[in-house]
Amino acid sequence: MKRDAFISRVGQATLSAVLPDSPTVPPDLPDAGDIDLVNRFRTRAQAVNVVVHGPVSRHGVPRAVAGVAGGHNATSFMAWDELPAPGVAATLVSDGLVRVDHEAPDHDRLAHNETYRTLDVGVTGAVAGFAESGSVVLTHGPGRPRMASIVPEIHIALLPIKDIHRSLAYWAHEFPALAAETTNLVVVTGPSRTGDIEQHLNLGVHGPRHVHIVLIK
Repeated sequence: MKRDAFISRVGQATLSAVLPDSPTVPPDLPDAGDIDLVNRFRTRAQAVNVVVHGPVSRHGVPRAVAGVAGGHNATSFMAWDELPAPGVAATLVSDGLVRVDHEAPDHDRLAHNETYRTLDVGVTGAVAGFAESGSVVLTHGPGRPRMASIVPEIHIALLPIKDIHRSLAYWAHEFPALAAETTNLVVVTGPSRTGDIEQHLNLGVHGPRHVHIVLIK
């Protein structure tokens, strides 16, 4: 079939198509029984190449993050402006790491953007974790740049254990409006992974090679 004829048929079908009704959302989710959410989260996260730390107290988080950065011989980091534990950025700076700003200055923007090429660590919060998949949910907006979780070689996410839910369905059922309140929502399940034509799995091709999650009491 010729290109013009194909496009014409697609256009006509679009004008005459009728979308089916959306399925009814049940008022309650099925009772799947009680589980240890923290242990299930840890097990499933480790299964997708995530290193899980803690749970630690809020005051122990800075040293836990610094330990991860030191273990990777990191020299630079980017962090969200607000994190679920105090003192993380200050501790990394005191350990000699250079903080890279996610806001490019009006002058010499090109030189600033070049610093992203060698950015080692990104530290973010997480609004939720899913025990069944070992995933974390990141919401982005002012002061919470997406690049902190996709540009660096190492991504460190800070997750309070109170925010661990059984799965995406259970979390979305409890917080249905949260997705509409953010400019960007991402579910992260382990390091970036890509399969080539020979079915070899490669980590870190399109994002972080290492993902660490620090659980907070």
